[in-house]
Amino acid sequence: MIAGPATNAPRNGILRAITLLAACFAMTPARAGSEESKTETVPIWNAPAWVSREFGTLKDSGVRPFVTYYGVFQGNPLGGIDQSAAWSQELVFGAALDLEKLFKLPGASLVISGADATGSNLSDDIGNIFTVSQAYVTPTVMFYELYWQQSLLDDALEIRIGRLAAGDTFAALPAFALQVNGGINGNPLSVFLNSEFTASPNATWAAYARYAPTSDTYVSAGVYQATDRLGVTAYHGLDFSIRPQDGVLLLGEIGWTPTFGQTPAPSGKDGKATASPAAGLPGTYAVGIYYSNLPEDEFTGGGTQRNSLGVYAMAQQMLWCSRANPNISFSLWGGATGNPQPEIATMPVMGFAGAIWQGLIPGRDQDQALFSFLVGGWSSDYANASATQGAGWPTAESVLEWSYIVQLTPNLTVQPDIQYVLRPGGTGNIGNALVLGLQVSASF
Repeated sequence: MIAGPATNAPRNGILRAITLLAACFAMTPARAGSEESKTETVPIWNAPAWVSREFGTLKDSGVRPFVTYYGVFQGNPLGGIDQSAAWSQELVFGAALDLEKLFKLPGASLVISGADATGSNLSDDIGNIFTVSQAYVTPTVMFYELYWQQSLLDDALEIRIGRLAAGDTFAALPAFALQVNGGINGNPLSVFLNSEFTASPNATWAAYARYAPTSDTYVSAGVYQATDRLGVTAYHGLDFSIRPQDGVLLLGEIGWTPTFGQTPAPSGKDGKATASPAAGLPGTYAVGIYYSNLPEDEFTGGGTQRNSLGVYAMAQQMLWCSRANPNISFSLWGGATGNPQPEIATMPVMGFAGAIWQGLIPGRDQDQALFSFLVGGWSSDYANASATQGAGWPTAESVLEWSYIVQLTPNLTVQPDIQYVLRPGGTGNIGNALVLGLQVSASF
């Protein structure tokens, strides 16, 4: 259940990181401070006019390239199996083609992407299951997604068909993307351990639909290829085959995205606004279910089961925002996952919660202070099998994470991060670990 052996990040990976970060500084002038300060920082370097012109021309013509980069450097000075340090990174790149602009196909688009990941996994030295770096994923170049997206019924219905990752559209909250720990970044780790759930940089053949009957409600469903060949580096994401032993992963989710306290700007007798409108307090509430019929080996007894079933519920709600500057706000989030099959579910129960305070420091209204807590419990059958093999009886592992996102430019962030891993591996045989790290992320 622990990720594979660590490998050292190659020099060309570091060079790619430096090149991308320099490009992000160049592409967008830095903005800093709150609306109250009205100050701007001087850009490090102004990009040549032709750069902005060419990127703008591409987007106007219907081609929108995108690049997202995450680099994480971490060390555990205390606890774990060994004390060590590690660097990991992931680069996701691709393009979205607006087929309405390109070929006059209303509501249609085509998305193609790839990923390149490298580095080493500090959790190998700690001995824990909630990977401390979300940037440590399949360590190679991968073909990622390729899908047709169609919007219908005045954008109330969205359909995707092709090579898709389930994590893009299921079991996710906006807060998840802010975390450095891989146990919750993107999606809860438990859904991957208990099924063939997919996320970057792995995708399979799939069909997905989302219908929004109102502006703040939706229902979504998807059918995905379930295969035990996910993440095999030798394929580099190019194994497009559907084999007789493959199964299907079915997903369903319903959600509510209300905005509480939103009011229009009050006006005087002349019809002019007399005060700013209340921005409101947005929230996201979702419940979902997944089912896979791919055969899974039982932890004890030597048999197999074909019907893996799990559920999840999660919510995120802004509780307060400043009327003077709506960028300053405080939000809470949390949820849980469950699977009733201890014979095949590695982590039948997982819980998570956290808080986000944006604009905590005066003059830094785009920065975010974060706190999160994760806990996951191993199934009794898994624990029994582990103890039989002499690896101890795992019960539960928890992670506390404190983080601060510094928004250097609209495209670039730096994120100091502290994690404390309690009962690494769940057995109590490994000392609690302190992890200190820094994440750099860039996107355009």
